[in-house]
Amino acid sequence: MKLYGFTILKNGTKYDYSFKESLLSMAQITKMIYLALGDCDDETEKALQNLQDLNGLKDFLKIKHTIWDPNLRSGGLILSRETNVALNFLREDLRSNQSDDYNDCWGLYLQADEVIHQDENNQILKDILWANDNGYDAVRFRYLHFWPDHSHIAINKKWYPSEIRAIRLNTNIESWGDAQSFRFAQKVFDSDAHIFHCGHVREKDSYVQKKSDILKLYHSDGKLSKYKRREKKLDNQTEILTYLGTHPKVMKDRILRLGDQWEHPQRDLVYIVAERSLFSESLIEKINVKNIYFYKSKKELKNAIGIKIPKNKTIIFEPNWLDKFIYKDNIPSSMRSKLARPWSNDFILTLKLSQKGIALKSN
Repeated sequence: MKLYGFTILKNGTKYDYSFKESLLSMAQITKMIYLALGDCDDETEKALQNLQDLNGLKDFLKIKHTIWDPNLRSGGLILSRETNVALNFLREDLRSNQSDDYNDCWGLYLQADEVIHQDENNQILKDILWANDNGYDAVRFRYLHFWPDHSHIAINKKWYPSEIRAIRLNTNIESWGDAQSFRFAQKVFDSDAHIFHCGHVREKDSYVQKKSDILKLYHSDGKLSKYKRREKKLDNQTEILTYLGTHPKVMKDRILRLGDQWEHPQRDLVYIVAERSLFSESLIEKINVKNIYFYKSKKELKNAIGIKIPKNKTIIFEPNWLDKFIYKDNIPSSMRSKLARPWSNDFILTLKLSQKGIALKSN
């Protein structure tokens, strides 16, 4: 199996997209990246050149210049159209070169504000390889939507829990709608790896301008005011959870530039009421606490410590309704969407720890 990247971009610096971080993360696991670069009126092309020069990507990134149709203002269709330009650019190049077995070639698509975590690179490659060898033609990944900063994720039904981001190239699969996903996939494998969606955490002025301008890709001028009010209302209704897990290394400088924390203070102690075997040892090793104790029940914990259970240092992994109230535990088992799959035990524990202000160790 051979994996190639493809993406689209326009005015990346003007709107403060995390496009450099996205490309660098994708470059870690793909043979080549194919970029459809729209007609920018900012410094994006210069930034891409600097990125290639500084990171050894000069022969790794293939760029096709395009012109976005300003009259295509319905449902964000310009985004899928441009995505398909990038996808076809990739397909045509591979067909003409015939350097790989085209039947085993896959495309990984990241939008300019999406990043993958280096700790999940092997999982992503393993899942796509398994999908390739078992007759699948697409892979769907979980999503982490950061909003309004890098220490919180949005989980209500407005935010999609997963999307297709890897496709077999020797198919008729294509981007559609506003490029949120792909259609015509016959068999989709669900991966537990994550896409870090960082598009709602940007430099403030750029974010305001981007939110205003992006609506122009969906609606006519006469409807913009209506949908701006709608977006503001939806933002105010966003349900968020604290996330103090790790971030992709390529995001470090950006996270610090935007005033968010990369590292969090180490805590002295945490009690976890759960079987240790429910969680991976790799996760337990990352918990940024000097002393971690597992107990099978609250009774066992109380007998062991001989004092009243400290609420701010105790995680009840499977709380009853009273525990949820007493320990202020509002962590659900998945995102709110009906399409959401349950989170893994490791991820739920990460969120429960985060809720208590306990972080994972930074990469």
